[in-house]
Amino acid sequence: MSQIYLTWTGCGGFEVRTDLVNFAFDPYKFGEDLATATPDFDFIFISHEHFDHCHPKTLQHLCRGDRIKQVLVSPGCCNPDGPVDEKYGDAAFARDLPVTKHIDKRFVDVAFPKYLSHIGGEDRIFPDTGTWDLGPVQVEVIESGENQRPDLPTCGYLVTLPHLDVSFLHTGDLTVPYRALENLRGRVTYLIHTKMGLSEHGAEDRSEHLVECVDLIRPEYLIPTHYRTDRVSDPIPHGTWPPDVTDANALIEWIRAKVGDRTQVLPFTAGITYRIDAPSRQVDWKWNWKKTWDVPPWRNDVHHQPDPQ
Repeated sequence: MSQIYLTWTGCGGFEVRTDLVNFAFDPYKFGEDLATATPDFDFIFISHEHFDHCHPKTLQHLCRGDRIKQVLVSPGCCNPDGPVDEKYGDAAFARDLPVTKHIDKRFVDVAFPKYLSHIGGEDRIFPDTGTWDLGPVQVEVIESGENQRPDLPTCGYLVTLPHLDVSFLHTGDLTVPYRALENLRGRVTYLIHTKMGLSEHGAEDRSEHLVECVDLIRPEYLIPTHYRTDRVSDPIPHGTWPPDVTDANALIEWIRAKVGDRTQVLPFTAGITYRIDAPSRQVDWKWNWKKTWDVPPWRNDVHHQPDPQ
């Protein structure tokens, strides 16, 4: 039986390791997490140039050594003269672009989407077909839509591992679904969910976007990411963008309630690696019993001792 190891590293970062190939989506690391990260990826996929998705220091670290073969990036990552409109001020660093200022340009290829959103126009024509044969993995590029212009698309990636009959769709910061996503129906094992359907406090309910997206794609599993808590158990880098989540468990249950039986929600904790057994493609949810005491504390309370017989 083959094993696949999955890790949500915080923000939109997600890592996949197998016996044959390792790849990462939007890697974003800080401090000790960055210093101790192993540059063991064959491929890296970057959705757009916002620093929490295209992070120069992380890419510099991970693109060292002999393992890295290719980094696919959205056009904006190599186009400092035409960046995405900066809604968040410093979200698209002109000083950090192009990405080839930080990693060897021999590894970098610009990807354009195969599947286009009706918002920008389905009749647009881009320089490539949006499909990549990378040997052990096959890639199809979708339009993501995070603050983009019609002529400067951002990207999501469907990465398929034929030898394991498993696939991963990372949508980037896609917030509004579109009909071309129906081309992926029945072909996505794990949908890595970021912001689809989330609403800020007091804002308009956008949950229908999540339901529509899942309806269009019908993934086997949905993995929520790109939210932040302040728990020590969620080592998400300090300084990442919201949304802050006051109750992560409630968020997961909200997503479950919205998607119903359309898919199965897999709640990951950031920084924890989960094992997938192939061909079952189910997460190994084994747990360990850990005692914090030998004798329950209340047994030492004289007020709770049994009366002498």
